[in-house]
Amino acid sequence: MTRAIGIAIAVVFLVAFIAFAYTMNPGHVDFKLSPGMTHNMPLGLLMVATLVLGMLIAVIGVGIQQVNQKMSTWNERRKARQFAEILELNASGSALTWSGETERGRTVLKKAWRKDPHNKGAALALAASFSDTGEYESARQALEAAAAEEPADPDLRFALGNALFGAGEVEDAIRMHETLRVQYPHAPRVLMSLRDLYSHTGRWQEAATAQERYISELASSEGIHRERERLRDFRLQAAMQLEDSDAKISALEALLEEYRDFSPALEAIGNAMMEAGRTDEAVATWEKVFKREPDIDLAYKMLAQQTDSPGRHHVVALVTKNSDKLGEEAARVLRARAALDNGALDSAKQELEGVSSTSGGAGQKAWADFHQMSGDPDKAWETIRPLVG
Repeated sequence: MTRAIGIAIAVVFLVAFIAFAYTMNPGHVDFKLSPGMTHNMPLGLLMVATLVLGMLIAVIGVGIQQVNQKMSTWNERRKARQFAEILELNASGSALTWSGETERGRTVLKKAWRKDPHNKGAALALAASFSDTGEYESARQALEAAAAEEPADPDLRFALGNALFGAGEVEDAIRMHETLRVQYPHAPRVLMSLRDLYSHTGRWQEAATAQERYISELASSEGIHRERERLRDFRLQAAMQLEDSDAKISALEALLEEYRDFSPALEAIGNAMMEAGRTDEAVATWEKVFKREPDIDLAYKMLAQQTDSPGRHHVVALVTKNSDKLGEEAARVLRARAALDNGALDSAKQELEGVSSTSGGAGQKAWADFHQMSGDPDKAWETIRPLVG
């Protein structure tokens, strides 16, 4: 009602203005529409026509603006409905795969993806579903298709790298993650993944480098001790890969300077010395390790390098001193082995008689050697046969 009254008032004022303009301007003027077309018309009428034309243009402009606004609002609402529908499909498909309804879930996720080829949430969930069931080739195909639509998306490329690793294409997985590291050099997840891939393939130096960078990105001290130990282990493996014995020893000694109580590095130095023919130094180094952390295998390793009776007696003394840590039966078996090496059969028998039949292969082999050296090969074979099948 109010609007109608406003329109009526406007019409009355317009008519009044037309009458006033026409009355106050009775003269005629020439109005040119083009160089060759001229019309002679009342000035008042020309003024009114100009006003009406201007108002008409303004009304048309406002109308077009309102139509555009309505179209824009309609498009926004349509997109919002589509977005909400896609989100619902994503959530529904993921829920179905989590609940074990794998095929139904995949169907829903594929539908969501078809509605929006840029819907990386559906692509990631679909690929995860394939990976969960070992269908890594299908996971890779889905992620490659998604990455083609969004080639710069790091989530898709990271997931693709993992799918490649699952499919056994380790080198391709490494290359994918290496490209991510170039683009995102400070991303912890990329550094962690590369570290694991490098260690999986035995590329220990590269694993150590990735681990160093990962540690530099840690924001707090929580867990940093564990990560430094992991770095230490990588550096140990990298040093042991060196072919030159001197270079290997130098790398291990540098590692030992940083981690003074790291017995594996000290034992590896002994191993490298042994490779270089430095037997006495190797045995002395192993002995240092043994005194820190008594280990029966290391004791056998030292015993194997002793070519004289005093040397074997020294190893036996070390084992006897640490028998409580090594286990009494394990110590007895080693002493029996040393006695056999010295040809002391009575001493060997005395030690072996204190060993139970369940002591393991080392005890049985020692008994077999004892019988063989005592001139009873049949008894030796009967003793050793369970070990050789």
